[in-house]
Amino acid sequence: MKSFSEIFASAIRTANIPARTLAPDECRASRDQLCALCYAVTLDYDAELRLKNKALQEFWKTLRLPTPLEPLVVSPAGRHYRTTSKRKAFTYRGGVKLGLISPTHDGTLRPINVLHCAIEPQEHTAIYRQVQESIEKPYASRLAKALNYVIIKGNYSEQTVIFNVQDTSPEVVRAANTLSKSLTSKIPGVIGVFLYEDDSRPAYYMGSRDNKRQPNFKKLFGKAEVFHRIGSRSFLFSPLSFSQVNLSILDRLISTVGTLLRPGNEATLFDLYCGYGMFALSLAGSVRSVVGVELSGSSIESAISNAKRQRVANARFIRSDINAESIERVMKNASSSDVVILDPPRSGTAEGVIEGIAAREPARVVHLFCEIDLIASELKRWTKSGYTLTKAIPFDMFPGTATVETMALLTPSVA
Repeated sequence: MKSFSEIFASAIRTANIPARTLAPDECRASRDQLCALCYAVTLDYDAELRLKNKALQEFWKTLRLPTPLEPLVVSPAGRHYRTTSKRKAFTYRGGVKLGLISPTHDGTLRPINVLHCAIEPQEHTAIYRQVQESIEKPYASRLAKALNYVIIKGNYSEQTVIFNVQDTSPEVVRAANTLSKSLTSKIPGVIGVFLYEDDSRPAYYMGSRDNKRQPNFKKLFGKAEVFHRIGSRSFLFSPLSFSQVNLSILDRLISTVGTLLRPGNEATLFDLYCGYGMFALSLAGSVRSVVGVELSGSSIESAISNAKRQRVANARFIRSDINAESIERVMKNASSSDVVILDPPRSGTAEGVIEGIAAREPARVVHLFCEIDLIASELKRWTKSGYTLTKAIPFDMFPGTATVETMALLTPSVA
């Protein structure tokens, strides 16, 4: 069976659409090399939407599911939408160059030193350019050698910059402080600068995936939290917390979840993989109570703080891994009127999670997939556990790419 990315790539190849006109330096690396890491280099957003919708429907037919796939929900920002971005530090000709990560055929990584990226805000371009200029200066040589990644998180007007480094020796900290002062004086939108220590030269840009590990995370400047306004609510969260990269579509995502779940005033909402409380707190007013579960300690702390600041009194947050044992414990008092939302990582749910949720017989479940190719295998588990796919809605969370966020509504099967 072909993956969605293969079907989408084929749709683009056969469409014979003229390449779009690029702005100066846009999607280009040194020596005028075009970046090929996403489709924004050749497609404008309207063309991409037409082809992506076509590919989605073709992919859905291969799954042979009885429930049709609804049209793609359009991202309000089709380009320059990413509120989180990163650059890896590559050793290059005796120096260090920041670059997007391009895998090669032999499995190694090579840098694509594009600064003006079509799917990142213009402010990110300015930040990476300033950081690159700074790490080439003598004072920053020790920092440059220690640098793993530069990460930007924030919203469309404010940015937090994180330097992922191998060590936080006094020389590295001094250089980072000097760079921080230069960066914040020249780019007012930078409202926080941090050092994140990780000596493993990680493939994952925020270090280890072990959420139980306490990283050495040092604030150099500014605000300690990232700010998102979603609908009428404001959220603050740690830069270490997971956050969706496309802020522009989150209001529509949340409202659709609420519409599909239709929780009653007596229901409890179980928000699994709750992060900093985005879904839990946005929907708390329509239910009796909310239980949010998340492994990341920084995210749980942010969720609790957000609940207090928003004066949401009916939400409880639990730090826990999400597996068969924790589902049984957390949902032991669940009733058939309760509802569940789960937004697991790209790798999907652990063994026993879907089965454990289904055993509590909630009225409705919304399962979010950021990896569309996992839908078939995960839905088989829901079907075996007595639940039916009732509605499927794709969201263009990641314009320019072949990745689609898919929302699946599951309800108890009729005997």
